[in-house]
Amino acid sequence: MKIGFLGPKGTFSYEACNQYGMENEFVEYKTIKDTILGLENNEVSEVIVPIENSIQGGVTETIDTLIENDNIHIKKEIILKISHNLMANSKYTLNEIKEVYSHPQALAQCRNYIQNNLKNANIHPVSSTAIAAKEIKNKDYCACIANKSCLKEYELILLDENIQDNNLNQTKFWVLSKVENKIGEKMSMIFSTKNKPGALYKILGLFNEYDINLTKIESRPAKTVLGEYIFLVDVEVSKKIYDAIEILKSECSYLKILGRY
Repeated sequence: MKIGFLGPKGTFSYEACNQYGMENEFVEYKTIKDTILGLENNEVSEVIVPIENSIQGGVTETIDTLIENDNIHIKKEIILKISHNLMANSKYTLNEIKEVYSHPQALAQCRNYIQNNLKNANIHPVSSTAIAAKEIKNKDYCACIANKSCLKEYELILLDENIQDNNLNQTKFWVLSKVENKIGEKMSMIFSTKNKPGALYKILGLFNEYDINLTKIESRPAKTVLGEYIFLVDVEVSKKIYDAIEILKSECSYLKILGRY
């Protein structure tokens, strides 16, 4: 089966693919949007995309692209522990490192380490940790911050490991498919409220009325007019979930069930 992911090989998305199943054929895309559109355009059977980081919150590009495209459903979630590592093309000391490349999120998640150990290095944000590894492969006295799969992929040497500031850092990925699941204990949906007093309060009250545990709520600008928002929620599936959804359809100005999984 062909599965799309945010490339190139060596990204955390690629690591999530390996966790999902090495027997699949993986197809690289340059952006999260392109990855999801690859599924929409039937180039692949499924895609794996990041949706949330435990430190930095939701991945807005994933959410926005799902809003823009119908007939895409969540099949499964994958939780990946994020471990950042410093690597280079030779065994340099930390004082010898002149430049450090990585994704902006990885750089932010290793801020204390960089300030304490790489004070003299120039920092270069790039589009992915794997691109960072590829960038420094043939550059002397340069290092990248990436996951360990890049060591073999780009023939690098490990200088230091687990350099992230927070060891509880995790990223949640969604496996997306055009085939809708009918079973699963969790459901995710996106909705927007009608423009009237108490609209959001009334909708949230429905979850309580139907004994549905709301495990996450996140707001995003609706990209229409200032002050209008859409809400992404995760809920635990209960016996009355579909009864509640029928009422939500009439109470929401927009409702999209992303999937049961």
